[in-house]
Amino acid sequence: MPSNGSSNKFKVACVGRAFGPEAEAIIRDVAPAEFDLTFSVETGEAAHPLVHESDFILVTMPVTEKLIQESPKLRLVHKWGIGVDKIDLEGAERQGVPVAITAGSNAGAVAEHTLLLILGALRRISLADRSMRAGEWIYTELRPLCRKLSGKKVGILGFGNIGKNVAQRLQGFEVEIIYHDPYRASEEVEKKLNARYVSFDDLMAESDILTLHCPGGEANHHIINARSLARMKRGSVLVNCARGDVVDEQAMVAALNSGQLLSAGLDAFEPEPLPASSKLLAMDNVVLTPHTAGSVLDNVAPVALHAFRNMQRVINGEPIPRSDLVVVPSKPRQFAGSDAGAQRA
Repeated sequence: MPSNGSSNKFKVACVGRAFGPEAEAIIRDVAPAEFDLTFSVETGEAAHPLVHESDFILVTMPVTEKLIQESPKLRLVHKWGIGVDKIDLEGAERQGVPVAITAGSNAGAVAEHTLLLILGALRRISLADRSMRAGEWIYTELRPLCRKLSGKKVGILGFGNIGKNVAQRLQGFEVEIIYHDPYRASEEVEKKLNARYVSFDDLMAESDILTLHCPGGEANHHIINARSLARMKRGSVLVNCARGDVVDEQAMVAALNSGQLLSAGLDAFEPEPLPASSKLLAMDNVVLTPHTAGSVLDNVAPVALHAFRNMQRVINGEPIPRSDLVVVPSKPRQFAGSDAGAQRA
């Protein structure tokens, strides 16, 4: 039975900027009958009372150990999407609360956006659009700045669900695909995706276009920095649909100004939102989007259903799929009428 006692439904707080009115309507439409949903676009203290009273949270906001500790009914922290760099994972472990993601649920959308940014950066689509809106016709001026995708070597840093989806979508573009990841893909997958495994240094040195799909956080903090950018071919292209902290922005701006990088397509920044003082905003060789690679309306229902199914697994004492579990507490919280089976998965 629900832990809130006074209700026959489980309380779910959906908190963060991902939940606008259109998305909220879809999520409510697909929500299981046993869930009572509350939404907030707040990401700070104003959202905390909703979390404190909830059995489950579905979030894009930061989640601290203090917030978890002050939410005694909380059974599961569920991320909308896959990035958990804003969730205190060690704190969740100490509080006995599992953390889950919707693994693979937005991989297709992010992969499509990656192709958009690759092509947009190669063809200077932002500059072309802005100049036309300003009444200009820079046909001759654009030619020296633009490049085609076919015939290029595309490097993928991070070969999980999204990286593989990018490789799959590149198949028709007549490119060579190389990748680096801590875990090499099987020979079968490499053959299917025409992808070749290389070292990190070789990825930097060989790529004409480098697209990032690795996790953020301490392990990959500024993995793209002055040193790694210097190893890249002069006139190469950088695309980031991962996390802002994997790129040293100052070093990237210097590489864009010097011509070491021809252009960049960026969907993730450090910090976010991108501050008005960022030099990137004034650069014609950069295509910018506000961390929207996975934000498409027709993917809302699948992501929501994915998360709700994991919540139902917790209620029923069933295991959450290992691909979705980020934190499995060694001493999970116990609730009346539940054997916490999902937390032991």
